[in-house]
Amino acid sequence: MGVIQRQSIKQSMVNYIAVAVAAVSTILVYPQDLETYGIARFVIDTGTFLAPFMLLGAGGVGIKFFPDFHTKEKDNQGLLFILLMWVVIGCLLVSGSYLLFKTPIHAYYEQRDPLFGDLLPLVLAIGILYAFFTLLLQYSSNFKRIVVPSMFSNLIKIILPILMLLYIGKWISLKFLLWGIIANFILALIGMVGYLIYLGVFKVKVDFSLLKGKRRSAMVSFGLFFLLSSMGSVLAFKIDSIMISTLIDFESTGVFAIAAFIGNAIAIPTNAITQITSPIVAASIKKNDFKHIDFLYKETSINLLLIGLLLFICILCSIEDLFMLMPNNEALLKNGFVIVMLVGISKVIDMATSINNPIIYYSKYYKFGFVAILLMAVFNVFTNLLLIPKFQIVGVALATVMSLSLFNICKLIFIWWKLKLQPFSLSTLKLLVVAALVFVVGFYLPLMGMPLIKIILRSIVIGLLYVGIVYYLKISLEFNKLLNKGFNQIVGGS
Repeated sequence: MGVIQRQSIKQSMVNYIAVAVAAVSTILVYPQDLETYGIARFVIDTGTFLAPFMLLGAGGVGIKFFPDFHTKEKDNQGLLFILLMWVVIGCLLVSGSYLLFKTPIHAYYEQRDPLFGDLLPLVLAIGILYAFFTLLLQYSSNFKRIVVPSMFSNLIKIILPILMLLYIGKWISLKFLLWGIIANFILALIGMVGYLIYLGVFKVKVDFSLLKGKRRSAMVSFGLFFLLSSMGSVLAFKIDSIMISTLIDFESTGVFAIAAFIGNAIAIPTNAITQITSPIVAASIKKNDFKHIDFLYKETSINLLLIGLLLFICILCSIEDLFMLMPNNEALLKNGFVIVMLVGISKVIDMATSINNPIIYYSKYYKFGFVAILLMAVFNVFTNLLLIPKFQIVGVALATVMSLSLFNICKLIFIWWKLKLQPFSLSTLKLLVVAALVFVVGFYLPLMGMPLIKIILRSIVIGLLYVGIVYYLKISLEFNKLLNKGFNQIVGGS
């Protein structure tokens, strides 16, 4: 896996450092003011919700058609300029729509909470900034460079707790906190541009010579379907905090965000793997090398599932002790375990099916990706509307696991039907059995003492038992090689 392994491991390390900071914030900072945290999450999540509508599919186009444009002698031959103009058009369309329907939009939200009127313009600004940032982030993956961009992507995990602490300490106002969030996205975008300039690949040249005929039609068509797919994706994955804020209140948004963050921590390696494999999958499909894709499909599945199950077991076995460390933990103790469990299950299923998204989106069957994710989006919104009134924030978690599971099963069946590829093997079954046994041991492990000590001891026992059995059974040769290499370096270093 060479470059994939190196870049994904490095990016995962960056992500885990960011998550460690975010985890401390989630435990010690955000619960101190759940309503303000809910407001911050609404602004961030709604802004990033708008970004795909502004991108108009440009990010996917930049990956799929990069091999057609890029040469060492002529750089990107105008591709980056085309993509940037593509996003400018998207931003103008969304901004124009907002201005056109500003009065009814504000009237709808302000009848629920007058604060919404001040938040919506900030949401639009974040959407524009995040759209350009996402374009450059995806474009950088063509050069197998995902580590530094991930640092800029994770910047909010450091900035937000600092802003929250300043607000809680009454050093800044809510307005300053919100503008601090805007400043974060400006800084991330500037950093991304600077990094691409440093790499020597930020070549904004006006050149439409390759944008003609069948290629132009193919790019527009793919961009349209990628846009529709992205719309479905944000409706499926970003709608939660918007619906909770609108249908319940900001405090419930804060509670759900904290519990969902813990569950989502399981899937940290997924973004690194998907980001680095997408250009490789696109190139392999272009060369009709499905044998290599089959290898990537199975290899990423077992390795992602291996990591995901370990994290899921550790989190689920210690979640109540973790909640006990948090201030104002009554609401979390009431609903947090169920939310973490349901969100965690959905992430484990997503990791097991690994790179099914790039395989579909960069093949000739990419239109199916749009159909599948749009159906999931509709299903997710419908189940949210159905379950939130009855189960409140637990209903959101139920809707998430149901829609994401159905989505991945549909993609799995489609890839097997059309390409005769599937990610599972006997090792998958072995890993599931090992995980079940380790979970039982970890959950019923008799420990006494302070919650933090119990979390550490239980995680050590689970980790040693899980890793030991997985290594002995040789479930993942890549994992065993990595452990052997680390052990040899430690022994050699000593």
